[in-house]
Amino acid sequence: MAISLADVQAHMDGLSWKYKSNPKDGSKTDGHLVTGFPTETYQDKDGDNYLSIAIAVDENGERIRFMTPALYNCKHPQYRKAFFEVAMSKALSLKLCHFDYDHSDGEIRMINEIPIEDGSFTAKQLERIIRAMVRLADNNHEDLYAAITTGALPMLDYKTDIAHEVSQMSTDDQLELLVEIKKRRRGAQS
Repeated sequence: MAISLADVQAHMDGLSWKYKSNPKDGSKTDGHLVTGFPTETYQDKDGDNYLSIAIAVDENGERIRFMTPALYNCKHPQYRKAFFEVAMSKALSLKLCHFDYDHSDGEIRMINEIPIEDGSFTAKQLERIIRAMVRLADNNHEDLYAAITTGALPMLDYKTDIAHEVSQMSTDDQLELLVEIKKRRRGAQS
């Protein structure tokens, strides 16, 4: 059972969310709608705390795509490497979304694609995806914006990384590491 743009609209109406609909000519299922939500830290290109999200139903209702058009624009070629490094790092912890980059104009988008095939799509799923996209835009804004505008990379949380690595070690290996650290400290103090 495929879904239609009308199904997504019904879910949006049920959540009392505003949107602008754009059905595809001649299609009973496909088309897209545009909506938007306030953000806490993310700012769009106009400096507003607002995230625009496009939702597209395509492939005869067998796929739904969520996209944040013009999330950022990486105009400076020398900062692309920093953006890709930060985006790849963030991708390891992101659920539901990934970043997309258009080489032709520097546009950066956050995207989530869900194959519906013969399944269904609920209002609860829609709400979770939208809220996750807003949260991800807010939580990652500072690091991504710094990478895109200055080439800066975020400070790494080494304590968390070390704690994770140590927690994966056996008790004997943890004790061995502790002894080695204490030996090095004594050597540095001499």
